[in-house]
Amino acid sequence: MRILCIGDSNTWGYIPGTGQRHEHRWTRVLGQLMPRAEIIEEGYSGRTLTAPDFEQRQRCGMDYLKMLLMSHKPVDCVILMLGTNDLKSRYHVSAGAIAAGIREYLKIILNPYQWEGFAVPKVLVLSPILLGDDLPAREGPFGIWDEGSILQSRGLAGAIEAVCAEYGVEFLDAARFAHPSEVDCIHMDEENHAKLAQGIFEKLLQMPL
Repeated sequence: MRILCIGDSNTWGYIPGTGQRHEHRWTRVLGQLMPRAEIIEEGYSGRTLTAPDFEQRQRCGMDYLKMLLMSHKPVDCVILMLGTNDLKSRYHVSAGAIAAGIREYLKIILNPYQWEGFAVPKVLVLSPILLGDDLPAREGPFGIWDEGSILQSRGLAGAIEAVCAEYGVEFLDAARFAHPSEVDCIHMDEENHAKLAQGIFEKLLQMPL
């Protein structure tokens, strides 16, 4: 079984405070829980769902989604966890708009013509972990996150779940299992990576893969 994990820094394994990479990030822990599966890591720090990052244009996930899918086919399951970076204050994006971006991803992933004779993969969409409440205060008035980021973060799970129900794909709220580190209010420590991996593993066991 081939499982493609598409995400941002919390999939890549960004260590809060240092910017180094966790050895025991959730994708690797999931691989230990599923030794017969091939876990394909496609985490990229700063990756947005649809928002254009004019400083680093390669960060917009939508621009590279088809390439990621085609470069790894055949794929049995796609796990998608994006949306956190779209919450940066410069984008002024709502939870509903991010969920609409998930809808566009699902249209692409579930398109049978794209897979050119291969089976369409199952999809598991994760709403990201929540941003920490203290994040705007820590960054100050010139930071890249504000109170609106925190508010919209809390609306993501419901908005994304509704889109997943519309398309008949599986949904999991990552915030039920993991929380950001108090170090930076954004990224998970290894303990929370392990908790998230366990939650994803238990969800995958329920899916007809």
